Amino acid sequence: MKKFIYSFLTVLFVSSQSLIAAGYIATYSLNVSNPGAYVEAMDELMESDWGKSFPAVVNLHQYVFNGYDDATHTVVLNYEDTESLGKGTESFSSPVFQKFLAKTSEFAEPVEQSLNMKLISGGNSEPENNQVYIVYRMKVDDAAAYAKAYSKVTKAQEDAGNVGGSYGLRAQVGGSVNYYTHYAFTSAGSMTEAMQSTETLYSSDSFAEFSKEVDGNREIRNISVISTVKAYNSN
Repeated sequence: MKKFIYSFLTVLFVSSQSLIAAGYIATYSLNVSNPGAYVEAMDELMESDWGKSFPAVVNLHQYVFNGYDDATHTVVLNYEDTESLGKGTESFSSPVFQKFLAKTSEFAEPVEQSLNMKLISGGNSEPENNQVYIVYRMKVDDAAAYAKAYSKVTKAQEDAGNVGGSYGLRAQVGGSVNYYTHYAFTSAGSMTEAMQSTETLYSSDSFAEFSKEVDGNREIRNISVISTVKAYNSN
């Protein structure tokens, strides 16, 4: 346990690059039986005064490939700091949000919730370049060593021109660590672009070196592909 905590704290200082980012990502995975009705409810919620003042960028994604996971959609809340995380979480007790939960409970079943700390962020954050995401959920033993290897391979891919969208590494701080402790992601403007970038990554020398460095240190638990349905508060 001490080794894990030490590695978790050390990872924040493994790079002097501007890739280290503050903030949190909260994810709420759902099994939605009526996607159209859920989007309508989300639109109504986010167009209200409650939604317009919500202190995070909100993204609704649908799972394209998700393995055995029951989730069909996920709501991702991107908080810039602990203050906005606190305000956002506290606002869930509002009657407006409670009404939204009651309305959507007929066709949206919660599957998993997690809170993740932003460790490394990079790439292009423009919406048109972030329509499809590949998410790698994994269990990591030595977080600092993994982050160092991850920083190296992402820099090599950027230098090679193989980063069209964004990428990042996150550490789970709230949720079930029996499933995963960290996740990494890459994004692209389309499914075609995402797969082309992935093929280039997997065939590169930098990825071969990365695979050797993290061998025995991480266990991939799930690889998901999600696409963006709608974004709120992104301006």
